[in-house]
Order: sequence, then structure tokens, then C-alpha cells
Amino acid sequence: MIFQYPRRAHVRRHGPWGYRNYQSFKPWLRDEFDFRCVYCLWRERWYAVGEAAFSVEHLQSQAVAPQLVCDYDNLVYACCRCNSVKTDAATVLNPCRDAFGDHLEVLADGCIHDRTPEGRELIRICRLDEPVLTESRRRLLDLLRTLRDSKSPKALSLLQRYLAFPDNLPVLSKRHPSLGSVEDSPGRQDGRPYLPEVANVLPSLNVAANSVH
Repeated sequence: MIFQYPRRAHVRRHGPWGYRNYQSFKPWLRDEFDFRCVYCLWRERWYAVGEAAFSVEHLQSQAVAPQLVCDYDNLVYACCRCNSVKTDAATVLNPCRDAFGDHLEVLADGCIHDRTPEGRELIRICRLDEPVLTESRRRLLDLLRTLRDSKSPKALSLLQRYLAFPDNLPVLSKRHPSLGSVEDSPGRQDGRPYLPEVANVLPSLNVAANSVH
């Protein structure tokens, strides 16, 4: 399930409003999108600098839609690389409207494949098929499979750390009470340690079959 794009459009858990600076939405977006980039699926946990490698991304750019600069529904969470290469692209898939898994898939060898013209365009805009990114996905998948298959307790512990939530979860309940709901915050759900879609990854590290549809 690593690098598996969602087969359903994301339903927002939060609805903060009232900030005059869009960067103030970042803690909400970290939690909203499970601490990973909506475009390349790379996670905070895999960067040495964690959340510093991520930014608030505008689906409709500030240049195209300045009136939506602080509109939460126009904001997603993205790594700085994807944010930078996307720039002012006028049209892009919206993870809250479009199920990315219907448009894209990452194969077992780390290669990314488009399923639709819209998926192909997102790959082009965010350069998701760059050789360096493909090779990084391949190396990480190989590493996680090796750790999974090892009988060593140390390997299992390391695998768990790769798949865990970041250590510095945002404490949304301490933010302004009028700025959205926190019931679904992972930090409030019984200390759940893993991202929801990989809770069963330890016994079985599944990725898309290495085939083209």
C-alpha cells in the first residue's frame, strides 16, 4: 500500500477559517492529509527535516485566484519540491474532488503510470516520473520489503519508525476553538501510531501490481 493513491476523493475533516496568513493553516493541513504530500505521497517521516520540507499548496495558485489565498478548501499539503515545480499551473487534479487512484498508480518497481489524461497531466506538471524520483521510490520500496521480511526485531522496529506518524503531531485542540474540528485528529485517536492506510502493512507490504492497465 506504500505509494498507493486513494481510490476515493478526500473528505476534509477540518474547516478552519479566519487566518490572514495562509501559512497559519499548515498544522491543520498536516493533519488533514496525513503528513504526506498529496501529489508524490512522500511523507514527513522520510525527510531529515520533517515538516520543514513541506508547505501549504494552493490548488488554484495565488496568481490565478488571489481571492482564494486563505480559503481552506483551496489548500492542500505538499512537499516543497512538488509545490515548486507545480508553480502556477492553471488546472490540476483536486484530491478532494478527484480520486487520485483513478488517475495514477505507482508500480512495484517505483515507476508511476497514468490511467487517464488527467493523471498524465498531473505527472507532467509535478514531474512525478523524473528518474531521480522513480529511483527514490524504488529504493524505499526495496528497503521496506527487506525490513518486512527480516526476522530481526531491530528490522521490525525500524520498519515501524518508517511508517509511523511524525513525533511532533500538531495539537489542534489548543488552537483557536472557532477554527475547525479536531475530533478526527490522529493525535486524539488513542495514540494510533501508523497512517490509516498502512495499519496492516507490517504483515503484508502491498503495492500496485507491476502491470499496466
